[in-house]
This record gives sequence, structure tokens and C-alpha cells, in this order.
Amino acid sequence: MIPEISSSANAPHGAPQVASQSSKWIFRRNCSLSPKQLLQWYLSLCVITLVIATGFLLAGFWIVLPFAGLELLLVGTAFVIYARHAADYEMIELQPNQLKLVMVDGTKLTQLEWSPQWAKLSYNGKYKAPLLFSHRGQQVKIGKFIAEKDKSALHRELKAALARAACAI
Repeated sequence: MIPEISSSANAPHGAPQVASQSSKWIFRRNCSLSPKQLLQWYLSLCVITLVIATGFLLAGFWIVLPFAGLELLLVGTAFVIYARHAADYEMIELQPNQLKLVMVDGTKLTQLEWSPQWAKLSYNGKYKAPLLFSHRGQQVKIGKFIAEKDKSALHRELKAALARAACAI
């Protein structure tokens, strides 16, 4: 959970440097195949299955072909359901005077930009409890893809980074 830290130091020599660091945390679903890899794997499965079913068809066992088609249809449906959420993620980006939250869930994209001075982060420490960002009455849950054992450490790390971003001038 080490954030990606970037800073720009293009100030002329001898000029005072303003702290312009940004931190970014990205949390992704633990998926073994991307949607593109899944499609490639499924197409190869279709080719192999249809070659074998065609061999049975040529040998006179025509009943194998409809069952192979049904199998490919059901496996394809399961893969579509899986691929729909394979690229889901949550991102927290903290810059001086800006907190950016991005959540992607299937085809739904939620993007919020808040002031870190008014944002609050809470976590009650219970099992399966999310990290809760609140800002002027609006609340957002973060942490679907974070291991339970890492949530308290992440809470401390985010709370400190949020305080630094709120104090940035």
C-alpha cells in the first residue's frame, strides 16, 4: 500500500520550493485474467470444442454438437458476468488542496473532487467495515478491494496524508 508519490521541482535555482506533492492509492480487484485475455482464452476454447464436436459429427454422433454449443453458451455467459467487473478499481489521489476519489464498478464511474480541509476519514475497525470518506454531508465508502488486515494501517496512512494535504498552502 505504498502510495505513488510524485513531485515537481522545476523551480529556478535558489528560488523557494513549494511543496507540491501528490499521493495516489489505487486498489484493484484480484483477477487472474484481464477481459482481453479472457476473450482470447474463450475463443481458443470455442475452437477446440467445435473441432472435437465436428469430429464426432463426422463420425455419426450428431448429438454432441448441440451439447457443445450449449456448453459454450453457458461458459460464455459466465465469462461475460466475470469480465463485467474484472477491471473494477478504487483510486484515492491527494494533492495540495484537492482530494480526488474515483470508483469504477462495472460500467458505473463515480468521480469526486473534494477539498481535503473539509474531508473526514473514519474507520470503525470492525470486520468487513469500509473506510468512510465524508465531505459536507456526502459520504463515500472505500475499501472493497483491500485486505481486512491492511485496513487499519491504510486508515492511519490516509489520515496522515489527508492532514498534510489539508495544511498545504
